[in-house]
Amino acid sequence: MNITIRDVNPRYWRELKVEAVKEGLTIGEAINIALEKWLHEYKNKEIKKRAKSFWDLKPFRYGGKDAGGLSTKIDEVLYGWKK
Repeated sequence: MNITIRDVNPRYWRELKVEAVKEGLTIGEAINIALEKWLHEYKNKEIKKRAKSFWDLKPFRYGGKDAGGLSTKIDEVLYGWKK
């Protein structure tokens, strides 16, 4: 596929060409590698934005039918404390 790209920074373009030649790649191959890497990093960044830290969790009132004694059950599992 032939593509025209506007507004490319000339310094980056020259650097890309130099590095492509050093690696024995065509410009198209080098650009494909750069695009693939950028897309991979961008997608991972988006996933990290959605994945919250443990510290971002907020408490909530659990109202399930087995809520009675739930804290005691958790203590037994996590800490081995028997009531």
